[in-house]
Amino acid sequence: MPVANPFKPEGDGGTVNLGKEELTSQCDGSTQSFTVSVPYKAGTLQVYWNGLQQTSTEITEDSQTTFSTDFTPTSDDTLVAIFIQK
Repeated sequence: MPVANPFKPEGDGGTVNLGKEELTSQCDGSTQSFTVSVPYKAGTLQVYWNGLQQTSTEITEDSQTTFSTDFTPTSDDTLVAIFIQK
């Protein structure tokens, strides 16, 4: 979904594409590496584990489409990634 880009100079009218992916299907109690379907811009990834935003100390961006966590979500957990698409 396009949203106004708060980082562009005033009057530029730029937009960004915000991505949101439900990754719960990848949670199995042993996986700590997760993949989104579209590349994201480095530094824009936000991860929510059971509704709580995780800090940068708990998340490592491994590539433009994968990240790893220092926790291990189980199949009963919810994992959501929000990011600016590259």
